Amino acid sequence: MDSRMTGIPVDERPTKAESDEGKHYLSAGDEIGIPEIDLAGLDGEGRAEVVKSIGDACQKWGFFQVINHGVPTSVTQSMMQVCQEFFDIPTEENVKLYPDDKLKPVRFGTSRTLSRDTLLEWRDYLRCPSRPLSDFIHLWPAKPSTFREVTMEYSKETGALAKRLCCAISESLGVESECLYEVIGKHQQIIMPTYYPPCPNPELTIGLCAHTDLGGITILLQDQVGGLEVFNEGRWVGVKPLPDAFVVNLADQTQILTNGRYKGAEHRAIVNAERARISIPTFFHPLDDAKIAPIPELLGGHLPMYRDSVFREYVRDFFANKPTGKCTLDSLKLIDAP
Repeated sequence: MDSRMTGIPVDERPTKAESDEGKHYLSAGDEIGIPEIDLAGLDGEGRAEVVKSIGDACQKWGFFQVINHGVPTSVTQSMMQVCQEFFDIPTEENVKLYPDDKLKPVRFGTSRTLSRDTLLEWRDYLRCPSRPLSDFIHLWPAKPSTFREVTMEYSKETGALAKRLCCAISESLGVESECLYEVIGKHQQIIMPTYYPPCPNPELTIGLCAHTDLGGITILLQDQVGGLEVFNEGRWVGVKPLPDAFVVNLADQTQILTNGRYKGAEHRAIVNAERARISIPTFFHPLDDAKIAPIPELLGGHLPMYRDSVFREYVRDFFANKPTGKCTLDSLKLIDAP
């Protein structure tokens, strides 16, 4: 057993939770799965039907997969390839070039640095802000040589997809089309390629602990290995990788804006002993000084479920509380859902 795995608390390991009362598990091959939505009709006569499907998924899951999303396959394949090349660079070199300093916008984090006292998660990641692009592209890795070019194109394509999705989500709520995009989709964009190495004892650790995302919406590209799970109605459900698809999940600020009507679901990543896995989430966040509160039009005569918050302060509390579960979001709750 690798001694670095002892940092994961027993009650946070996937195998321990299987015995918890009221919880059961569905693998990615089981019948129940997160919704799969074809976006082909979003710009045509089928828009109303697609928008309804998105709204249903946001309400019931907070998670869904999209196909025919408009991002060229050549772009997603190139992004996956260049990220693989980046993680093939020795960890020690990346640690030196991009230290895990929270004051630096571009940084590299790893569970494989032997100097760390406690292993929290079994993964490596690279944090790359990409909006506004001119502020950050010169800080991105210069190796591999194509990293900046490929990531720039990927950022533009996923940014355009985020706008389409935010507009569809707004329409599904019955509010002005760009309502959510103006608050959560157009300001901060952060790409975070993540590598989960093969783990000699996967039952003793976890790739990424259960949490909700802190921003507005997340668009994730994953390879075909599998390992992403979402918690829904008392069970963990494996998110089956689909060819040429994106996983979309709502985050905490969207749950607040919709007064709990749409939810940011808890999710996690598990690891395995045989195969490495790469996933590339892109996070879309409000401005740091944005005031987030339930949209008045969505209250429908009900009291707000959440008190107002400033996004910068929410981020501070999120990391101070340890980003697991929904503890930061729950701290803002005023009343239960009507």
